[in-house]
Amino acid sequence: MIIHHREISYGHDYPVFFESLAKAKAYLEKKYPEISIEIMYNLAGERGRATIQTRYASLGDYERIDAEADKDEQYSKLLEPVMNETVQPIIDQFYRVI
Repeated sequence: MIIHHREISYGHDYPVFFESLAKAKAYLEKKYPEISIEIMYNLAGERGRATIQTRYASLGDYERIDAEADKDEQYSKLLEPVMNETVQPIIDQFYRVI
């Protein structure tokens, strides 16, 4: 199993930011039932960053789904408010589950 861990910042319009993430999550999980997505935010420490963890069966699944999502106009439209609100660089990490 592969976990894609993404940290993304948000600014003042966080209700719209999280609503957009939730819609994008629902869209991807419906289109790709083989993945699962968790959206989180920190309750202590650094604020203003959301964490999105997506679980894939393999790195190949990640690469295929990521390439398809990059070309998906409906998905891109759902993420517009998120990308407009991002104020710091996005941080991506990948983990292999043992």
